[in-house]
Amino acid sequence: MAFVKGKIRNSTLEVNLNETLNDELLTFSSDHLWISDNLETLLEQYSDQWIAVKNCKIIASDPDLEGLMSKLPDPPHTCVEYITREPIEMVL
Repeated sequence: MAFVKGKIRNSTLEVNLNETLNDELLTFSSDHLWISDNLETLLEQYSDQWIAVKNCKIIASDPDLEGLMSKLPDPPHTCVEYITREPIEMVL
């Protein structure tokens, strides 16, 4: 442990937190790629719906985003996408 700017710094805790965040980002990225790779198949069953994917598996779907979010046990750590053939415009 080290004392840094009035706080106790635990390097073991930081390493574990960094590993957890890295794992979550890799899972989210993997889920997003899985959706992209399986888009044609997903369009057959989930066209014009929101889907939630965790560990490359669909865990929920709903035509309404709010409805989908209410079904999720951990929305901030779940990959959510709208499945449609229509081009989506993004404003950055």
